[in-house]
Amino acid sequence: MNKLIKIQKGEWRRFLLAFGYFFFLLAGYFMLRPIRGTVASNHSGSLHLLYTATFVSMLLIVPVFGWLVSRFRRGRFIPAIYLFFISNLVFFALVFDDSAGDWIQYGFYVWLSVFNLFVVSIFWSFMADIFHPEQAQRLFGSIMAGGSLGAIAGPLLTAGWVGQIGSGGIMIAAITCLLIATGFAMVLGRFERQTHHDQPARIIGGSIWEGALQVFRSKYLLLICLLMLSHNLTSTFLYNGLAVLVDQNIVGFDERTRFFSKVDLVVQVLAFLFQFLITSRLVIYLGMPRTAILPPMILAAGFTLLGSSMGLVLFAAVQVAQRALNYGLLGPVKEMLFTVVDRETKYKSKNFIDTAVYRGSDVTASWLFKGMMTAGLSIGQIAWLYLPIMAFWGFGAWHLGKAYLRLKKRLDSVSGQEAFTG
Repeated sequence: MNKLIKIQKGEWRRFLLAFGYFFFLLAGYFMLRPIRGTVASNHSGSLHLLYTATFVSMLLIVPVFGWLVSRFRRGRFIPAIYLFFISNLVFFALVFDDSAGDWIQYGFYVWLSVFNLFVVSIFWSFMADIFHPEQAQRLFGSIMAGGSLGAIAGPLLTAGWVGQIGSGGIMIAAITCLLIATGFAMVLGRFERQTHHDQPARIIGGSIWEGALQVFRSKYLLLICLLMLSHNLTSTFLYNGLAVLVDQNIVGFDERTRFFSKVDLVVQVLAFLFQFLITSRLVIYLGMPRTAILPPMILAAGFTLLGSSMGLVLFAAVQVAQRALNYGLLGPVKEMLFTVVDRETKYKSKNFIDTAVYRGSDVTASWLFKGMMTAGLSIGQIAWLYLPIMAFWGFGAWHLGKAYLRLKKRLDSVSGQEAFTG
């Protein structure tokens, strides 16, 4: 087992706690995601407005998060944020059903889009804080595999239960998973304190806005933003396009929810195989720059197929490939990039990038898609226009990988000097 997932002596307890934490976190989210997919297909003509509402919500929440990080220790603000979102979900479980009004559906879509990015960003900020870069290269893929197992269980349960217990019942099941994830977060935090002789993690301090300002001062963080923008332009086109095709080809709330559950299931099985067996080995043997350029190269081939031929099954297959690469390869790589920066950047700047920048690029992509569809372009014609974006993505990813290696070398040098003087 140690050879398979490269866990060294003394790392098992921390790894298993992180694995269980991410399993239940994503199990809860992916129970809810097919419901959001159905809402998207029900309102496919309004997705650009929902993306905009999500982005505005992110802008309002980011300074609140910055305030919490500046004034409270990690062991307090992480559980508090999770419990806040769980309380919101209790409300939706009480009012949401298959015949819920448009504004309830809109509210749920925006809430889940905000929830997903915040809670996952916080998880990976925590991981980047407690694992050093060498450990991250070996373990982050396997930790993310725990999330993929949860993401496999989530849509399976939704597809099997939605007809019997409805969307409200699915939300109650998700609440249970999220409460368990919060418990894992608290236990992992307590374990870290024990590891450091019962000394709590220090308060990060600083300005509420420091994380956002640091992004625009750092070439490295701007390259991460470029990576995210390029990916999101691609993924949002695939998400919106699939919503349009489902709206045209599948009828009924439950049937659409089952379809999106099956898509999520295939995505997560493929992502799990990448995370558990492939990703860490690719980073170790190919290096960060070569690994980072693989997703745009593979997706460029998929978009060429979409430009040449179009249909629901083919389009869904390309979206599955994009999301599997995102969760299985690009996601672990992106989280590794934050292991070579300071704690304030890991929590504040990373959260700003993962939320406001992420959803800002979503808004840009959704309005572009809406504009091109309104101009009369077909989905196949739009696919051809994304090939230059993938070339730009690959160029930026290569330079980002090189910058990561320089920062890692500098960090390793500092650690070696501290060990020597100690």
